[in-house]
Amino acid sequence: MQQLIINNASIRDDNYMSPVQSADTLFHFVSKLDYLSQIIERFAFVPRYCVENIDYLNINLKQSAYPMICFCDINLHRLHDHIHFYGGDGYGIAFEKRWGIKQAIQPVQYINPNSPLANDFKIAFNESIASDRDQPAQDYLLTQMFFLKPIQGTMDRNNSSVLKNFTDECEWRFIPDLRESEFPQVILEQDLFSSQTWNKAMESREDYWLKFQPDDVKYIILKSRDEIEDIIKILDDKKLDTKSINRLISKILIWEEMERDF
Repeated sequence: MQQLIINNASIRDDNYMSPVQSADTLFHFVSKLDYLSQIIERFAFVPRYCVENIDYLNINLKQSAYPMICFCDINLHRLHDHIHFYGGDGYGIAFEKRWGIKQAIQPVQYINPNSPLANDFKIAFNESIASDRDQPAQDYLLTQMFFLKPIQGTMDRNNSSVLKNFTDECEWRFIPDLRESEFPQVILEQDLFSSQTWNKAMESREDYWLKFQPDDVKYIILKSRDEIEDIIKILDDKKLDTKSINRLISKILIWEEMERDF
C-alpha cells in the first residue's frame, strides 16, 4: 500500500490520514468482563439509549436519550484516568480509526454554552420545532444535537453528582438511523422511563447493531492474564478457524501489566 507523508502524518491510498496528536485507535471500554464477552460473542455492539443532559442548549429540554455506542481516541498512555473514572477494571476492545470512519462513527463536538454557536443553535432549533414545514432542517438540527456535548458539566457517578470536563473524553459516537423503524430516534424527558424497554428490544434487532469482523479488531484489553482462557473459549464456540483465533489472541493486552508502565 502506497503512503504519502505530510507533517509526520501518513496518507494511505484509501485517502485516510493518520492523526498525529490523537490515537489512531477508537477504544470502547466496559466495566465487566461479561459485557466484553457479549460484544465478542456477537461480533457486534448493541446500541443503548443513553440519557444526556441538554439543558445547556436552552431549548426547553433538560434531558433526552439517544441510541448510541461510545468510543474514545485517547492515547494508550493517557487512558488510566478515563478507565478508572468510569469504574472499570480495564476491559475494552479497540479498532483502527479508519474502520470507525467507514462505519460512520462521528467525533463529538464540544460546545461552549456562551458561544455564538450555542446561541444560534438554540434559535434555529426552537424556530424549526415551531414550524411544520422544514423537516430536513429539523432532521439536521436533531442529528447535530446527537453529537454535541458541553465543554464541562455534571454527571451522576456512584449516587453523587460529579463535575466533569467532557473534552477529556475525546468521545466518538455511533448512532444508528432509526427514522424508518419502530424505534424512537430520540426519547424526550417525559418518556425516559421507557428507555430500558427500548434497550431490551434493541437486543433482538441485529439490523441496527454495529457489527465488525475478527480482523477489524486492533486490541482486546483484559484486566488480567487469567481471563485469556475465557476469551479463547468464546472464540472456540464461534467456530473460528485456528488462524483467526491466534490472530485475535495476539491482540490481547493486559491492563494490570500495561498500567504499571504508564
